[in-house]
Amino acid sequence: MTERLYYTDPLLREFDAEVLAVVDHDGRPAALLDRTAFYPTSGGQPFDVGRLEVVSGTPDRGPDSPGATVLDVIDAGDDVVHVLSAAVPAGVQVHGVIDW
Repeated sequence: MTERLYYTDPLLREFDAEVLAVVDHDGRPAALLDRTAFYPTSGGQPFDVGRLEVVSGTPDRGPDSPGATVLDVIDAGDDVVHVLSAAVPAGVQVHGVIDW
């Protein structure tokens, strides 16, 4: 189950989370996180875009950090699915940055 940080802080642009699982979504890697501030497509509102940066085991954060661009965000019941440009490993800590 994904904790939806946007319900308590809709202006949150950055957050830290753990990658619980990586699944396939229409041929693309998709991450399930323990918490997210990325808002999924809902009620006519488009989804948030941004980046997940892998932070566990890496000294730096920023555009050159290992990670992936968030291409789509999907509400999947109790979970929020983050469709990514590249796979990130399950079990790592990530830093999410929303572009807006």
